[in-house]
Amino acid sequence: MENEVFDIITEHLTNERLSRIMNNDEEYRAALTHEQEVYLKLDATLSDEQKKLINRYGTAQGEVAANMEKLAYQQGMKDMYNLLMSLQGKRDEDELHDE
Repeated sequence: MENEVFDIITEHLTNERLSRIMNNDEEYRAALTHEQEVYLKLDATLSDEQKKLINRYGTAQGEVAANMEKLAYQQGMKDMYNLLMSLQGKRDEDELHDE
């Protein structure tokens, strides 16, 4: 159950918030435009069979990237949680010493 909740939170944050952030990022938009331009040039040189293979390859790459993004985001959330718990423990420890 805990992993399901974690997955739902990750899905919401990465799909909605991250997409909004990326769409507002000039560097990301420039890279996306460049990617599209290169793809159009490549596409013009390929046979129909080659286009199908390239598209399948691109889909597979996208799946890997999405998985990596999810894992990295979740690990970042875990790291932040551990940092906050560590800082809370340090604060509690300091309060004990002050008494």
